[in-house]
Amino acid sequence: MWWAVMDSNHRPKDWKYRATSPSSVRSCANTAIGQHMKIPNELVHALRGPTTDLAKDVGQAIWESTLDGNSLGKIPVVSGILAIGEGVAAVRDRLFARKVFEFLKGVNNLPASERARVVDEIAGSESKRERLGELLLDKLDRADPVHKPQMLAKLYVAVGRRQIPAPDFDRLSDMIINVFLGDLRDIARRREVADVENSRRFALQATGYLAWEIDQTYAGGGASLKWNITSDGGVILDHCLTDLN
Repeated sequence: MWWAVMDSNHRPKDWKYRATSPSSVRSCANTAIGQHMKIPNELVHALRGPTTDLAKDVGQAIWESTLDGNSLGKIPVVSGILAIGEGVAAVRDRLFARKVFEFLKGVNNLPASERARVVDEIAGSESKRERLGELLLDKLDRADPVHKPQMLAKLYVAVGRRQIPAPDFDRLSDMIINVFLGDLRDIARRREVADVENSRRFALQATGYLAWEIDQTYAGGGASLKWNITSDGGVILDHCLTDLN
């Protein structure tokens, strides 16, 4: 196996070779696959169990200026979610840890029994729980570090309180991830489409928040559009946009 020796500017300056047996390669590959398969299950496990201590520990660790990989590795669940080994945790890992923390902190507003019920209702069966973990991790990975994870947690809590049907979670959570938050705040002030700039209305339509119909047609050509907030958009405005940090 070849590896690079890096200079002070992190550029390869030399190459070294070490013989690696096929069994070692297979062992490393199997370890990586095992870690990958474990990650989604760790998040689902956190949702189904008490998260108060986890949220507290993660919050302290994220803001620790000397945080390194070994520190993160001592935090239950997070070490599994981030699959942290030796060495310093990357900035991206720290940001992702904060997203997980914000989500779990918000979800902790539900009793453990209700969190577990939501997992069962969304996943449908035990065999699909890993898939649910993968979907949640993907959504959190695409979210900003603070607001979108909080909104996803509020959506999860609303499902737990039976205010939103469980089958709607996947679709509504994608709407949260894909929308520009500034556009959503504009429309949330008074629930009036007129508060959104014309150039941004089509962006909100593309993410599922607005719909239009032809209002008037003109003899010389052209037409005016009548815009409305969709039912899905109204659900997100009702349940996911309050009290964001």
